[in-house]
Amino acid sequence: IFEKMISGMYMGEIVRQVLVDMVWEELIFVDQNTDSLFEAGAFKTKFVSKVEADPVGDYRKCRKVMTELGMPDVSDDDCSAVRYICELVSRRAGFMAAAGITALLKKMDYHDVVVAIDGSVLRYHPHFPNIMQSRIAQLMGVEYKFDLMLSTDGSGRGAALVAAVLKDKQEKAAETAA
Repeated sequence: IFEKMISGMYMGEIVRQVLVDMVWEELIFVDQNTDSLFEAGAFKTKFVSKVEADPVGDYRKCRKVMTELGMPDVSDDDCSAVRYICELVSRRAGFMAAAGITALLKKMDYHDVVVAIDGSVLRYHPHFPNIMQSRIAQLMGVEYKFDLMLSTDGSGRGAALVAAVLKDKQEKAAETAA
């Protein structure tokens, strides 16, 4: 259940569900053909990343996404609403993932650690790494030091790589101190 609340596999679908509710309430996409939004999986998680990659007030990528969904003439207000929904879902996922990582780190009582993370959301979302970094820092407190490292080779190999990098850093720090 936790994964379904935060994973990239589900983020686009969560956004789609919110958009469908807003369409039903006639709050968004008035006079647009919204049929595609009513198909499960139509709003992909990569769309969330694209929409959020637009600079504030610029909706070029959002309009491309909406055109791909069969709505080429959406208003700026509609694009702004889509971006806001995407941001809310992304931040929610980032905050929840950060809470899980923080709980584990505090339970293990690690005060200086590197966390290997794999996943397309962390890799491709324009703000997700910063969301997680800042929320973990906020939850951990100043007495804990951590780094997040993107692992692109699968979690097993990535974890081994991070462990090797961390050990190397520790050995160099020990040599410098001596």
